Amino acid sequence: MAKQILLGIREQNLNEVAHYLMVYFPYDEEMSSYTDAWMGELYENKYPLVSKGMWSGIINLKTHKLLNWKSEYGDLYLQAKVCDSGTYFLLDKDKKVICKIADYVPNGLIPETTDCGDYIRLRINNDGTIENWPEEPSFSDFLEDADTVEKIDTSIEEEPILDAKMEFTYSQLMAKLLRLPKFLQMEIGKTLIANVLEGFEEEEEE
Repeated sequence: MAKQILLGIREQNLNEVAHYLMVYFPYDEEMSSYTDAWMGELYENKYPLVSKGMWSGIINLKTHKLLNWKSEYGDLYLQAKVCDSGTYFLLDKDKKVICKIADYVPNGLIPETTDCGDYIRLRINNDGTIENWPEEPSFSDFLEDADTVEKIDTSIEEEPILDAKMEFTYSQLMAKLLRLPKFLQMEIGKTLIANVLEGFEEEEEE
């Protein structure tokens, strides 16, 4: 089911009842990025809140803070094209799941409001505060066409895109390599040269 709402919640004001938002989506390097003012784009081993190809965050809806954000991550801007691959849970003050969306991004609640359900864009301070959280968030995406249930299905269909097999043309591969930091480019270059030389040595021995 794409949308579920707990029995008895629909009649209440979600703005008052919902205290936390849990967000899960596949972090695809081609469509997601973390950037900051100093380093530009960050890379795979530096993606905060990403584990096994999945991004997961818990947001306090009253303080607009990511509870699992660490200060050492610094101030970062997260942009991800998620479309319908994300899963979103609303929790009450006791952390009981009251709503679920396994569909397009609820941009009435998650920035930016003009992204039509395709993107998540978060300006995150080092204390976890999301600067661009909407002043008047809308929970309508959680209500419209939602199935009323006695218990929310809390399962998440994980599709870690980073583990997917991908094929690139030479030009595409070079473009990706040139986006890496210089020291990584040099290390990869050394490895490639070493592999080529090893191949020549094997041919000479034959």
